[in-house]
Amino acid sequence: MATASTALKRLDRYDWLMQGIETLRNCGIDAVRVEPMARLLGVTKGSFYWHFKDRGEFLDGLLEYWETEMTEKISVHVVHAQGEPKKQLLALLEHIVNEEINRYDAAVRAWALYDERAAEVVRRVDERRLAYVCQLFLDMGFSPEQADIRSRMSYHYVVGEYTAFVKDPTRAERLAHVRLRHQLLTEC
Repeated sequence: MATASTALKRLDRYDWLMQGIETLRNCGIDAVRVEPMARLLGVTKGSFYWHFKDRGEFLDGLLEYWETEMTEKISVHVVHAQGEPKKQLLALLEHIVNEEINRYDAAVRAWALYDERAAEVVRRVDERRLAYVCQLFLDMGFSPEQADIRSRMSYHYVVGEYTAFVKDPTRAERLAHVRLRHQLLTEC
């Protein structure tokens, strides 16, 4: 039976996508189902179907959300960080740590192992992110080969950070690592 607060609760598309990406992160793609998410959100399944035709459309929206929020908006943030490319790269790396931008990457990549549409989005995101970071290294004056290697080293660290650590370092420790990694990668 719905309570008064539940009956008045109005969710939008974003609320569902946020619940979906958190469910994906914590439980995997098989757990991203309408009924359990509706229970977690305290609403009926009808709320879901108000915003999405079906689970397939929702999953497409989830991939679009991840791509937009975790890639495109980050680039915009760094552009506003103005300054030389070296400072922009540091701003990017610090922003990733401060906002925990990479917290969903492992879950989306695990999903992409079994789903071609997710794999295509991951490929596109990887290409866009790598190209962006590589351009920063090129703008710093590194050769194309060195810029490629340095951007891959930086990117692969960021992507793997959430999956490789047994003990989660604190934000302060992660920022210290970022600054040292930035220093090592940007030295000639």
